[in-house]
Amino acid sequence: MIADALAGQRVGVTGGTGFLGTALVERLLRCVPDCEVVVLIRPGRRTTAAERVTREILRNNCFSRLRSELGPRFDAEIERRLVVAAGDVGVDGLGLDEAGRSALAACDVVIHSAAAVSFDAPLDTTVEVNLLGPSRVAETLNDIRSNVGDRNRLPHLVAVSTAYVAGTRRGDAHETLLPDTPFAA
Repeated sequence: MIADALAGQRVGVTGGTGFLGTALVERLLRCVPDCEVVVLIRPGRRTTAAERVTREILRNNCFSRLRSELGPRFDAEIERRLVVAAGDVGVDGLGLDEAGRSALAACDVVIHSAAAVSFDAPLDTTVEVNLLGPSRVAETLNDIRSNVGDRNRLPHLVAVSTAYVAGTRRGDAHETLLPDTPFAA
């Protein structure tokens, strides 16, 4: 059902180097026909975003099945279906250059799964990524939509919460749409 809905769509993913994000990228490429995946990834201190995708995502063991199924076509299929956008959910505007903004603007769905999940991460880093990151993604998508001039085309935003959002809360945690946000309309 999900594979059918996403077939032929362009899906943006934040947090692609994480456990969930890597599995999500692999599953989209393996199970969703002709979808294109845009991975928003921070460049490293000494590596580009594209180098991080190759080293931290595509060389992950979870891609063994896809490599096996595609055989010698693996690299060509990745080249055709995977777009790397250098960016950072920890900064306003996601730190995107024009190519990254264009790649994100063309997405039909954006799955935001980037998070700082270390229990000993500095508080300011955790706030920037986990608290402000989802708002930055929503605001940037809205800003891109406004600047592209297509106010009727806004990608669906799926936000994946970290394990730390509900703390020790028990029972249902109902989601409510916040007023005065880019996605309240």
